Amino acid sequence: MLRLSYLSCLVLTIIFVITSTSATVGAFLTAASTRLPSHTTSVSKGTSHNCQTRLMASANDTQSTPPQTMKRLVLIGGGHAHIQVIKALNAHARPSNMHVTLIDLQSSASYSGMVPGCVSKLYTLDQVQIELLSLADWAGIEFVCGNVTGISLPRDDDDASNKVVQVEVADDIGKGSAIIQVPFDVLSIDIGSTTRDYTTIPGASQYCISTRPISDLVHRIDREEEMLMEKLTATGVNNCPVKVVVVGGGAAGIELSLAMRARWNSLLATSDGISQPTSQLSITLLDSNDKLVPSENDSCRNALKQVTDKYNIEVRHNLVVNEVTSSHVHVCSKDDVDSSVEEIPYTHCIWATGAQAHELVWRLHKQCGLAVSKDRGWILVNEHLQSTSHSYIFAAGDCCEMTNRKSPPKAGVYAVRSGPILIPNLSRAIEGDMDNLVIYQPQDDFLKLLMCGDGTALGFRFGIPLVRINRDQCCVCLFLVLNTSCSLLLHYFSTANGCGI
Repeated sequence: MLRLSYLSCLVLTIIFVITSTSATVGAFLTAASTRLPSHTTSVSKGTSHNCQTRLMASANDTQSTPPQTMKRLVLIGGGHAHIQVIKALNAHARPSNMHVTLIDLQSSASYSGMVPGCVSKLYTLDQVQIELLSLADWAGIEFVCGNVTGISLPRDDDDASNKVVQVEVADDIGKGSAIIQVPFDVLSIDIGSTTRDYTTIPGASQYCISTRPISDLVHRIDREEEMLMEKLTATGVNNCPVKVVVVGGGAAGIELSLAMRARWNSLLATSDGISQPTSQLSITLLDSNDKLVPSENDSCRNALKQVTDKYNIEVRHNLVVNEVTSSHVHVCSKDDVDSSVEEIPYTHCIWATGAQAHELVWRLHKQCGLAVSKDRGWILVNEHLQSTSHSYIFAAGDCCEMTNRKSPPKAGVYAVRSGPILIPNLSRAIEGDMDNLVIYQPQDDFLKLLMCGDGTALGFRFGIPLVRINRDQCCVCLFLVLNTSCSLLLHYFSTANGCGI
């Protein structure tokens, strides 16, 4: 394991940049971390800003009645890739004959990489959210806040008419709903994924907190904490043991286990005034594999074990969940599903089992024959992020799978890096230029950061474990490498407080 000096952090960061698609990271860091221009309209929390109806961006009022010569690009979902598309195709940069519409269920999107830090209270929810409504307003695009129910397509792919997205929106009164039609020439889908098996395992959706939608995850944990505080006030800490069970041994499950330890450990600490304080909080992580981070080497796994041991995370391997009741998670051996069932008690259960395709994708497959993978339901795309069944439909992020090569893992970094590919491809497709699309070549590996809940992260790169990386400053260092001169970078390292080492 390595404890990084300023110089070694600089060297490793530069190596990471050289072996990565630097322009992509810079583009998303700019999109996610910088505030919108001061003239952007802000959205007050708790208000809809008339979000239930079709919203027209004030920056480009001419879009309200687009002429027939207009080409219409529709973006379904405010995912990481589409954030970059919105910024790049703003009213001042895009062709005058391009009309852009963004459709999403919510007026804001969360940056997934910061969510465990939000759960552990390192960040507020506002700090991890990107305001889609404000961004659309700034970019001069139409925003529709609603639920996509389907797509109508012409029978002939060459027919440019009758391509519409059906969206369910709240009516003007707010007491009912209506279906509106959003026409398009080119469509892009970036809707992420849902939590695997959350709706199919008996009791999971009733008793567990799902990692998706992300905003619901944070709000539900906040509500659980409020109820816990009331119970602590009534009974006292010594009479209130808390057992958190996290289902899923992937990156999300690991980070959330550590985040809950950081969030509630001091809240549930007890002391007799003589011995070291202890905690009434126990955390169990259920993993279906025989080891955590199976794609990493022993050095990286040993580094992770030191972290989980330090924060007293009990890890149980080779277990699958077959039912959740109000008080117990029922598990059995992965290798022997007929083995006896073990009941693991819990007071709070978080469901972090990985990615599963949205129901919308299956619906589009049935409605219009959108090509999807048979086993998982991911939208099938070629090397241009273009649907293999419909040339005018594109997809990016977790919701798609590449057919021409091994598809990358469902990780945010790949969604981020598909953004700069999607931008020119959508621009060319809207003009009918399908022969000069840009090829997306996802890298084989990437820097993985696991938030430890204490303001530091454990990193894996090139099979080397990097311990106690300050997550914020690591991102800042990378941003500086990509976007500033070397002299400014050196100035940063000479004045910064270091990387938490």
